[in-house]
Amino acid sequence: MSDERAPDPLTSFIGRSLRAEVSEVSEEIVQDTTAAEIDRVRFTQDGERRSLIVKRVPPHTSLEVKLLPHLARKSDRVPAVYARGIPPVTVAAWPWLLIEDLLDVPPACDDLPAIVRAKVAIEQAVRADAPALGALGVPRMGQLARAGPLADWPEVLVHGALRCAYAVRTVRGIVITEWRHASLGCGLLDVVRLARDAKVDPLPLAVLYAGLSGRTLGDRDLEAAGNLI
Repeated sequence: MSDERAPDPLTSFIGRSLRAEVSEVSEEIVQDTTAAEIDRVRFTQDGERRSLIVKRVPPHTSLEVKLLPHLARKSDRVPAVYARGIPPVTVAAWPWLLIEDLLDVPPACDDLPAIVRAKVAIEQAVRADAPALGALGVPRMGQLARAGPLADWPEVLVHGALRCAYAVRTVRGIVITEWRHASLGCGLLDVVRLARDAKVDPLPLAVLYAGLSGRTLGDRDLEAAGNLI
């Protein structure tokens, strides 16, 4: 009989997810609440220390688990996804994601235009995917949000909670995190949310967003967007 030990389950899981040999695997709890369980997994790969995040969320708030892998296949402006799990409804376990570790990456609060550009890049990457996004559970905004001055704005993927803390600067550029509030609707709402969070005038960001989206900002568009937030 061989004396070689089989890898522990966590080491096997990380190795399978990365399709690579890993060692010295350890796990630490970052958050353990009713809203989410977040663990950081540290390991060695090819002689370098790395870390990934395991994020578990309750089933009723699991939109991000379904949506983020699709976004990550289309754009590098969202966290990289290495694995996910959606347990059957009969199993009392939370859906989970294994994603890149961005927890300690500083937010890009000093470059709001770059955040807007990253948002537009994500929108454009999935601009033809409305049926697929709907099948993943992304809801559409109600008729009220599509009426008035905003009625002729294109339907795009809306983050739904965009603020400075959810946009981090990485070596590949701005990455937008936390997609659990996503919907299909008017993207101008995200820009107004971002400006409010940063406590700045939304007009310059809205003009930038409209230009990148191939539109002209109407006189009442900002007011209408602000009234919906």
